[in-house]
Amino acid sequence: MSPARLTLLLLLASAVMPSVAETPPLGRLFLDPQQRARLDAQRQRNPAFLPDAGDSEVSQTINGEVRSSNGRRTRWINGEADWNGTAPPARVPVGDTFNPSTGERENLIGDGRIIIRRGGSTK
Repeated sequence: MSPARLTLLLLLASAVMPSVAETPPLGRLFLDPQQRARLDAQRQRNPAFLPDAGDSEVSQTINGEVRSSNGRRTRWINGEADWNGTAPPARVPVGDTFNPSTGERENLIGDGRIIIRRGGSTK
């Protein structure tokens, strides 16, 4: 291999490597900017959405859930991925807010609906 080709190969390899190493992990449900702004405004209006240093039992909004074919489940709670499975013990549907200390539930979807698409479905 000629020195020019070797140099070109090394330059290309070094250009690609940092981008692979700096890939950020997925941590938020993919919400559009309007939904994120609405959630941020709701958190500011409702103190129950803001974590309190002395209160670990804050409201939890279930933003989404993904179940893999091997049974592993990831839920997005308050806009953050819950990789450890520390989801609320009660059966809380996606789109609802649950307060563990009071047991209260609030439906945030209103007249909206959730569409579940299973693998291979085209509808």
